[in-house]
Amino acid sequence: MSEQRIEGIMRDFDKAVEEKDVEKALSLLTDDVNYITSEGTFKGKGELRRYLTWAIRSSPDQRIVDAGIGVMVKGEKAVYEHNVVATYKGMKYEVPTVCVYEFEGEKIQRLRTVSDRLTIAKQVARGWLERMIVNSFLSRMEKGLH
Repeated sequence: MSEQRIEGIMRDFDKAVEEKDVEKALSLLTDDVNYITSEGTFKGKGELRRYLTWAIRSSPDQRIVDAGIGVMVKGEKAVYEHNVVATYKGMKYEVPTVCVYEFEGEKIQRLRTVSDRLTIAKQVARGWLERMIVNSFLSRMEKGLH
């Protein structure tokens, strides 16, 4: 499969998620798809349907914006660096994300998504207690850096 076709399928998947079209997104995946995210590992279209439905409900205005290297394709594998821009419970956030796609034929068979959930937590922490917890965790992690 050509690099352009692989990138096109990846972008079609992201567009389907942005448009809240879970069935269209699932149509681009193999039946035995394996999707690993920071929220967990989802195997097969049934589990992935549940995850995508939850993700869309949690951040219904999610957009994917190219960043960094964008899309790089090698053989039947591709890496996509981008930012996810969305709202969670009324709070806007933007998080750098890297996705690794592996293809079987013309469908996505494996997808691994890595994003920094702490970056999201910093942006959506509302009350003083939430902010204190996030900032305390960050301070402990960064101790010794400054």
